[in-house]
Amino acid sequence: MKTSEIKNRIVDGLTTKFNSIGFSFQKKRFEFIGERNGQKFVFNLLITSWSGYWTVSVRLFISILAIERVYEAILGKSHSLTMGNTIERISKSQDGRRIVNGDMSIIIYHIEDVEAAIETLTRYYDTIAVEYFSKYNNLKAIDDIFNHAPFDHCPAHVGGSFDERCMKGLIVAKLVDNRDYEKLSTIYDDVIKGTLNENSITNYYKVKEYLMYNRIA
Repeated sequence: MKTSEIKNRIVDGLTTKFNSIGFSFQKKRFEFIGERNGQKFVFNLLITSWSGYWTVSVRLFISILAIERVYEAILGKSHSLTMGNTIERISKSQDGRRIVNGDMSIIIYHIEDVEAAIETLTRYYDTIAVEYFSKYNNLKAIDDIFNHAPFDHCPAHVGGSFDERCMKGLIVAKLVDNRDYEKLSTIYDDVIKGTLNENSITNYYKVKEYLMYNRIA
């Protein structure tokens, strides 16, 4: 049994389901993507071959055009993903902020296991992804998860890199006219230094300066 055969069977088994809800399959990154109203929702699959078996892992991502458009206008083309994480961290963090580890990888030993894997992936979408995508389908909700404590790391539901959390936190705060913007700016000024990465710090101040002198909507 080859990895390509497993991938093909999984895609075949999921395509009808995802097409029916407006998602299309993107082979390059092996993911199903749904787009609507300036939002992109991603159900990403990572299939890994080990000695004698395979694992299937799921990651969920959300891209908000209003945020990414500003971010890329300042810093250039990026991966264009606003937030996202492994399905384990998303599902096990009840408040979306605390990082909780776990493993929800699906194990495939034989070709007969693929059907069970498809059923589990469908359940992951119905019971976890739908709730995650629905919860963060507006700027106010994203402002809430980005711009509240803890500020020393990326919350579980945000994921990604810490420097982007700081920059996109300021962008979405501006977009929603968050009245605590100046307070947030002071907090991010302090915590960004903890990255000890000159490029991240430089980019952060580029974003901050742009937001100071440019109106965004």
